[in-house]
Amino acid sequence: MATPGSNPYAKANLDWALYGFMVPHCLIRLYTEKFIDAVAGLMKMQEQKGTVPVAAAEAFLEWYVEYYYDFVHHHHDIEEKDFFPWINAALEKKGVARIPPKVGTQHEGLIKALNGFKERLGELVEVSKAGAAARGKQSDILARLSEDLRAFSKDLSEHLEEEETNVVPLIRQGLTEGEMMKKEEEIVQGLGLGGAKKALPWIMEGLTHYDPTPTKEYATKFYNNVPGPLRLAMWASWNSAHATQNKGVVEALASSETPVKGGVCC
Repeated sequence: MATPGSNPYAKANLDWALYGFMVPHCLIRLYTEKFIDAVAGLMKMQEQKGTVPVAAAEAFLEWYVEYYYDFVHHHHDIEEKDFFPWINAALEKKGVARIPPKVGTQHEGLIKALNGFKERLGELVEVSKAGAAARGKQSDILARLSEDLRAFSKDLSEHLEEEETNVVPLIRQGLTEGEMMKKEEEIVQGLGLGGAKKALPWIMEGLTHYDPTPTKEYATKFYNNVPGPLRLAMWASWNSAHATQNKGVVEALASSETPVKGGVCC
């Protein structure tokens, strides 16, 4: 795994207000590192095999579009169209300063970068079909992807920290814990079954990774707030689907292995 920074929640004033951001941000932080590792894994794979197999390139693109791109894009959409306007309305009622406009406008640059990664991975799939003859083009694509992704990771990390630094204090001033919990439940319900299947096990992985408490109390809190039928679905099949179709795929690529359907590597 890419060398991670220090846990941003280890010494933070981790209360109900910051927890609302911690839930999605943990996932994004963790899987941006895994995304970087997967690119490094493909670069190593090319060195070892002389080319990136088409199956590996296709698995990477499919994972990116289905999971990473979808979640990060959706998260920013929710903030811009729902979460931030809702917070600002509550702040206005209490005469508290609104969220700084620059926080929302940063999303435009991040979304542009996300679209760029999708194009790069699509190019990699097409180039890989030529096999070893296209090694030079593969190398160029992977080098640009690696460089751009590391710059994106830095910008994204700064953006997440800015949200947590600037918005959380306003939430403490203008909202109550009960209001935040109700809004979080509304957002989760808005995912639908398909979205919940992908997001809930993923969020639990991210929260468990970054939760600084010895007993993982924040991860436990999130899990206990998931409706019973959805917890049953997580236990029955959603957790295993996450382990093979999401986590297993990106970690296989990071290990320079080609994922196949079902998460088995060869």
